[in-house]
Amino acid sequence: MSEQEIAELRTRLAVLETKDEAQECRLNSLEIDMGKKFDRLEAKLDEVLRAARSRPSWLIALTISSLMTLVTGLSVYLITL
Repeated sequence: MSEQEIAELRTRLAVLETKDEAQECRLNSLEIDMGKKFDRLEAKLDEVLRAARSRPSWLIALTISSLMTLVTGLSVYLITL
């Protein structure tokens, strides 16, 4: 190998090392951004789950609705007697 070829290979190696470092920095920044986005998503999901838990279940809603219908019907029956 001639000196010129060795110098060219060293130049190519330096360019590849620089590109590798740039890609590593880019990957690290992307990992940080994705971590932040997942943290925000997790917080929003927790809010949704908390809101869903505070609402009554369908069984409770139907029971309350049925009881109100029954009470209203009996009240109307007693008033019209």
